[in-house]
Amino acid sequence: MITKVGHVIGHILIFLGVSELLPILVAMNYGEEYLILPFFICSMLTIFIGAGLYFAFRDEPEKPSRYDVISFLVLVWIFLPVFASIPFMVSGELTKFSDAYFEATSALTTTGSTMLANSSLVPKALLFWRSLLQWQGGIFIFVLATAIVPLSSIGGSELFRSALPHGEGEGFVSRIKATLMPLAIIYVGLSFLCMILLSFSGMTLFDAMSTAMATLSSGGFTNHANFGVNSFSNLAEFILIPFMAIAAANLTYHWSFVTTGKLRAYYYDRETKYFFAVVLIASIIIFMTLLNAENYVNSSLLKKMGTAIFTSVSAMSTTGFLPDGATSMPLGVVVVCVILIFVGGSMGSSAGGFKLTRFKVLFRQADSEISRLAHPHGIVPMRVNDMNVTSSMLMSIWTLLFLYLSSIAFFSVAYGAFGYDMEVSIGITITNLFSAGAMTGLIAQDFLGYSGMPYAAKWLTSAIMILGRLEIIALLIFISPSFRKN
Repeated sequence: MITKVGHVIGHILIFLGVSELLPILVAMNYGEEYLILPFFICSMLTIFIGAGLYFAFRDEPEKPSRYDVISFLVLVWIFLPVFASIPFMVSGELTKFSDAYFEATSALTTTGSTMLANSSLVPKALLFWRSLLQWQGGIFIFVLATAIVPLSSIGGSELFRSALPHGEGEGFVSRIKATLMPLAIIYVGLSFLCMILLSFSGMTLFDAMSTAMATLSSGGFTNHANFGVNSFSNLAEFILIPFMAIAAANLTYHWSFVTTGKLRAYYYDRETKYFFAVVLIASIIIFMTLLNAENYVNSSLLKKMGTAIFTSVSAMSTTGFLPDGATSMPLGVVVVCVILIFVGGSMGSSAGGFKLTRFKVLFRQADSEISRLAHPHGIVPMRVNDMNVTSSMLMSIWTLLFLYLSSIAFFSVAYGAFGYDMEVSIGITITNLFSAGAMTGLIAQDFLGYSGMPYAAKWLTSAIMILGRLEIIALLIFISPSFRKN
């Protein structure tokens, strides 16, 4: 187990270290030469440690076991932010390790919560590094969801469908490489297209690049302190809507469409249909709520409709971009957004949430139980994504739902112990657990910002972000005595 996990983490650290050289170009372009040496030192340190792990542990060609997968997921999400946080500290911007680790964790998990209270005063090189981390976290999550997580059998992950060709390598590294190459091409292409379109909306090239990275990774980081895009034109919001939806869908289907030119993958993907159906219903509800909202009395019907669609897509994709007047929206909009964040996007996407497929399984089970009441001796098979849903899958999904609800209750009480009221406690718990931290300004409107949190609360929030990406069960299995014995 240690051999397989150590080797692949070494690979990832080398890649992370090389990427730390890119902010040097930004520092040179914007006259921030004092950041060149810190980023270079951080890069060499990360590459050195990564190379040590790479050569210390050999690659194992056999298929990783469930124990290998769970160990890898837990260790990589805990230790990768440690190395990603070093540039924030050595630059002098976030000198406390708790703050730097929080920022790096938020970026890599594509949560979008931030310690930078005033981004306009932050050097461009650090803003780029934060956006790059978030963008890398997005493709990392795509690859994990496609190649690694289905092997863990966590929360019914076996139901995930991939449009990539079968027969990829069996080992950790070979499976990741076989998945990374095709997905990275689509990911980079979509990010570049989004950046070009945003540059036509009035954004500077740097803001367009950062916003495109935040959109395709479902991260939500922007270069402005308001966590949203309301500093830009309405055209920018219109451009971001389809790209947020793309990021919340299964990326392998985008690869299939680009390579074949056929919409067959989307046609047979029920998750995509459910996503747009839920967004449509939520948009109508938000639109009806905004019709009677005091802050939107002077807004046109078209503006209210655009705000409703943008808000619903942003919430369900867990990107977290906020429209104009988000911090004073009616309670009905807040409730709808909380539900959308909880539901989340598709399996195989960078979005957080409980995932649409799992809700479909639960609704399908309810329908089966009702049919069984009418026909006690009948056999009602359950199939989702053309796969039979076994009792173990059902138990795993119900367990995950119970753990999510229990975690929301537990962490909300924990935040209450730090002096936050119940509304704020529940809001910051839900947004960080489901990777929608950039939407904290809407869900917890009385929250004053993460930079003012006590140190213990910052570490708790970082843990919640990691726990959300681990989907709780992986960590519980990892710390269980039976797992350590095996």
